[in-house]
Amino acid sequence: MTEWTEKGHEPGVVVLRDWRWFARRAVDRAAVFFFFAMVTLAALPMGANRDWAWAPLCVMLGLIAIPIALDIGPRGGHAVGSVERLPLLGLIGCWVFVALFAVWQTTTWTPLTADAWLFQRAAEILGSAREPIPAIAADAARNSLLKCIACALIFLIARAVCRDRDNARWFLMALVISGVLVVAYGIAMQMATNSCYLGSYLRKQFELTSTDRCPMGGTFVNSNSFACYMGMAILAAVALVFSKHRSRDSMNVPYGYDDEDEEVGLIDWFTGPRVVLLAVSLLMLGGMMMSASRAGFGATAVSLLALGLLLMRGRWRSRPELGRVFLAGAVLFVLVAIVAGSALLSKFAVSADDSSRLRIWSAAFQAIGLSPWMGWGLGSFGDVFSLFQPANSLQPNDIAHSTPLETVVEFGVIASIPAMAIVLLPWAVCFRGALRRRVDNRYLPAAAFAIAAVPILHSLIDFSLQMPAIGFVTAALLGMGWAQAFRRSER
Repeated sequence: MTEWTEKGHEPGVVVLRDWRWFARRAVDRAAVFFFFAMVTLAALPMGANRDWAWAPLCVMLGLIAIPIALDIGPRGGHAVGSVERLPLLGLIGCWVFVALFAVWQTTTWTPLTADAWLFQRAAEILGSAREPIPAIAADAARNSLLKCIACALIFLIARAVCRDRDNARWFLMALVISGVLVVAYGIAMQMATNSCYLGSYLRKQFELTSTDRCPMGGTFVNSNSFACYMGMAILAAVALVFSKHRSRDSMNVPYGYDDEDEEVGLIDWFTGPRVVLLAVSLLMLGGMMMSASRAGFGATAVSLLALGLLLMRGRWRSRPELGRVFLAGAVLFVLVAIVAGSALLSKFAVSADDSSRLRIWSAAFQAIGLSPWMGWGLGSFGDVFSLFQPANSLQPNDIAHSTPLETVVEFGVIASIPAMAIVLLPWAVCFRGALRRRVDNRYLPAAAFAIAAVPILHSLIDFSLQMPAIGFVTAALLGMGWAQAFRRSER
């Protein structure tokens, strides 16, 4: 047993703490650190979009979930309050239904669907073939289901760990650090290879010449996914800029403690950490502009506006200096976009729409029309597109460039509703928290809602949510926002 006088206590007041408390705290911090590191650093190995990247991450997530399930790290974060019990049960019910439906699609206990003729044709050619099943790519369904399980684990872990506001804040910091690493690598590749290489991987589809310049992609193969990730990191930095935080001993102060910062002037408001966060935000914004992603920029702009409105709700009169900072930041955002976004502006000028993407969507609607109720199987869009690929489209494609549309193709019309609810329900809970929490405590659920809005909106016309690195971070953000959406009394 060790004893000492703790700073801040009256003279003579002795605080006794056992060495086991320090050991437990060290183990808790280590569990939280490794979880945040796995989620936010998943973007470094090519966006974790290769089997050799996401599969080991899933294994490590399963390993870290075991001690966290035993209350190592969150310290009581698994408790379910009466207010959140119903939405949490609804979310779990939707996820279980979707998982069972995906497994059912790979069995023969289903009615014949539009792909039955493929199995009959295979039997004619090979002499024998397995009985028809709705999923025409059962191996892809298993891989996609494994990623869904990983996202569910991440959500549950983040919900438990981020009950502590300090942990939630550290997660936003980890996302900002990850964004800086990704854009730093993108700048290095821009200087070395004009962004046409990711390591030794050639990002350009056709022959490369010495004068070619490719949109910046950072550690992502796809520049649109890179822009989406930059938008998420930018919003995380902005949320931290407008946060009010005071370090405290989480053992002596109960969860949900509402700290109040003294009112400060505009000049004093620009502290060193805030200036650094604003600087890295501009750095990542420049990287986004060099990616020439129209959808990424648009989703970030809309989400940034939503974050500002949520944070400033009820504060325009009491804190006018923050309103001025927000408006100045919006103007600076537009100016940087104009100066650094020449590639983006030229892309807007050259093409009003993407005809190849329209052909992909046309094939997707044909697939839905032929199998509207049972779908074609989770993760099977690549095989589906090869069946309906237009004659004027020679390039193979395994994604629909619209996550909701691809969900309907793979699950059918009815099962796609709970599949989409898995994302929309916790997103709505984060929004509820951003509206109901006190002014000084709303930045965490507001940040979760706004940051998650970037990939959700972007995925309407692209596939960023299907990138494991972005999907993992989004699941953690929704878990963090869920945990911080409820008041202490509601927990």
